[in-house]
Amino acid sequence: MTDVKPPVPRRERLRAATQDELVAAARELLVAGGVDAVTLRSIAGQLGMTAPAIYRYFDSREALLNTLVDSLYDELADYLLTVRDAAQSLTDRFVLTSRAFREWALAHRAEFGLLFGAPVPGVGHAATEGGKDTDRGMRFARVWLDLFIELAESNNRPMTWRRPISAALNSQITDYVNSIGGVVSVEVALLYLSCWERLYGAVCTETFGHLAFAVDDGAELFEDQLLDVAERLGL
Repeated sequence: MTDVKPPVPRRERLRAATQDELVAAARELLVAGGVDAVTLRSIAGQLGMTAPAIYRYFDSREALLNTLVDSLYDELADYLLTVRDAAQSLTDRFVLTSRAFREWALAHRAEFGLLFGAPVPGVGHAATEGGKDTDRGMRFARVWLDLFIELAESNNRPMTWRRPISAALNSQITDYVNSIGGVVSVEVALLYLSCWERLYGAVCTETFGHLAFAVDDGAELFEDQLLDVAERLGL
């Protein structure tokens, strides 16, 4: 027997719709003028509201921005998952997902800056759900982590770290592995973080315009980094 969910009360539907409008307006301001342009007064003016009226829907500017951050992580994760899960081989899943990450970043530079640029006070990765702190970007991170779990489980692709791991680093990575449910070994986690650092660094450098002094299009440089990472993983 199929459970029938009770209809959402009209007041709740209207409240959710208004919250969505506020977040969409914040995103428009972010794209147009950067995070400093996202003020409650500007958002209110864009929607024909008063700034104090926004407090009925969000406790603060930071709360509104954190909701925007959540929606952007979901949007990015959805995009990457669509690309990843359409690919047939593990190699294609890794390569195409990496390219899709770069493509999204270049097409959404302002949004990428909010997620991955300089921290905004009061806005960040920490979120509280059910009384427990969680990572706002964890769904996005799982896109990559699941690929590494698949790599680690492939018999013909042993995942090892190339040098001895210091006690201090081992302790930190062990804590990280425990925080994600012990789904990978310390060595796999180190490899995951190292490869992520390479790809993330390449995308950030290009997206934030730090290659403009030399090249207009960083695609080939990114492909070179991607090739190095893929070879490191035995792909």
